[in-house]
Amino acid sequence: MAEMLAGWWLAVAGLPIYTQPLPAAPEHPAIVAVASRQVPLRRPCYRLSCRDAEWTASAARQRIWAPKAPGVRPRTVSQGLVRLPDRRFVSLHSPFSSREFVRSGGNHVKWDTSYGVEAIRSPETTLRLEFGTGVRIEPYTDFGTAAIGPIARGQLSLSQELGRHASFTQQVQVETGRENTFLRQTLAFDYELFPQWTLRSDFELRHDTLGNGGRGSTDTEGSLKLRRTF
Repeated sequence: MAEMLAGWWLAVAGLPIYTQPLPAAPEHPAIVAVASRQVPLRRPCYRLSCRDAEWTASAARQRIWAPKAPGVRPRTVSQGLVRLPDRRFVSLHSPFSSREFVRSGGNHVKWDTSYGVEAIRSPETTLRLEFGTGVRIEPYTDFGTAAIGPIARGQLSLSQELGRHASFTQQVQVETGRENTFLRQTLAFDYELFPQWTLRSDFELRHDTLGNGGRGSTDTEGSLKLRRTF
């Protein structure tokens, strides 16, 4: 499911960024390779401790005191095991959060429920996809549609580290309703010039299919800033 959603979003929002083939499938474009599962979304890990580990064995005893003097054994205590009726206890746990999530709620602008999946999770790259439906109460607020009523929305969030000093982020929001579809895309590139100085450039595009008398309108803006942290 995650591969299909990732391929769909790359085809819609990733062009022309993700048109080049991936090393694991050089004969196909990146979109085709991801959608056909020729390239796994989970990146390989060759470290002793992986950031995206799934199931690992739980420690039988928990250390409560570690001595500094050589030759002294540490004190440990057994962890309590919760036994359920007619179920065998399995000493496994996952040290990381689930890739999937469900969010629901609302305010005076809209009420909606969304399903999301973290399709790619690695130290350098994070890709999150979110799809949902709901009801819009206040038109055009928070980059929404123009009419009160049912809506369908989606969101893509991409964050990528480009070496030690640069990072790239992209966010695409789409909402469609009874009368129009509103799309908002933001791109940002940060480069660390010095330990406390960062050069930040961003670009934003907004498209409304109902604007310009129904012919559609597109607004763009960008900025270049130098930021210092204290």
